[in-house]
Amino acid sequence: MNNFVLSTEILTEFELENPTTYNVRAIVLLVENKRFKEAYDIKLLGKPMKEWVRNTVKNFENRFVSLGENDNPLEVIKPFIRDEDYTIVLFSDTPTLTENSVLEVLDYATTKNLDYCKLPRGFILKSQNFKKNKLEYSAEPAFINKDDYFTFFDAKTLCTCKQILKERIIDFHLKNKVIIHDKSSTYIEDCVEISPLVEIYPNNSLRGHSIIEENVILYENNIIIDSTIGKNSTLVASYIENTILEENSNIAPFSTFKGQSRNTNIQDDNDSEDNSGEEN
Repeated sequence: MNNFVLSTEILTEFELENPTTYNVRAIVLLVENKRFKEAYDIKLLGKPMKEWVRNTVKNFENRFVSLGENDNPLEVIKPFIRDEDYTIVLFSDTPTLTENSVLEVLDYATTKNLDYCKLPRGFILKSQNFKKNKLEYSAEPAFINKDDYFTFFDAKTLCTCKQILKERIIDFHLKNKVIIHDKSSTYIEDCVEISPLVEIYPNNSLRGHSIIEENVILYENNIIIDSTIGKNSTLVASYIENTILEENSNIAPFSTFKGQSRNTNIQDDNDSEDNSGEEN
């Protein structure tokens, strides 16, 4: 889907009846980094940095284009400009950018009929005018939240990017009625799905394509990777990887499950020498 329509907040009564539709395409420039080889592939909260950026333009046709250290971005993108009304150009080193931020600026650029709209990191072009070297009307909107364009370039800024994304993911689940007792010690990657009213105690790590179903209670110190935890289950201090736990599973402390296993009601057994529940 490449079409973009101005938001209703800024349309006149006439435009609401006859909204203008624009055809939009996006380019994400893959930025080289001296300190990190192929930095755009560094994983942040389970997803490569470049994919965080591309996700902001997921509703438009988009592509990656490599950008060398000494390359001029305008020259690099020229062969990739087609017949769309507007082209959005972003950089792979801005993983904290949000879809709303991009659409807000696109709204501004189309409303003002700009040839060139400058972003703190990136820009929006009127495609045909760029191909004809006629970028006459340009602006940089003052309302931009520059924190959304926070740029990675070293270990310190990488850590900041991770923290921003971590907090956003946690806040998303809190708004979805997930009960998280300690935000600072809870780690949740981007692809994890958690049902409302799941309860998560401190020091839990949820990674990969994990699914936590309704009424699950994750007590302290669990690590769950690419696994499904069935409804009404409880876990404490356990390691679960590539596993499907059925509903009503009660997993004993220090249990380890690996592989495509299904396990229910694994509880402490004081008479057992080994209650780890490990499966290979």
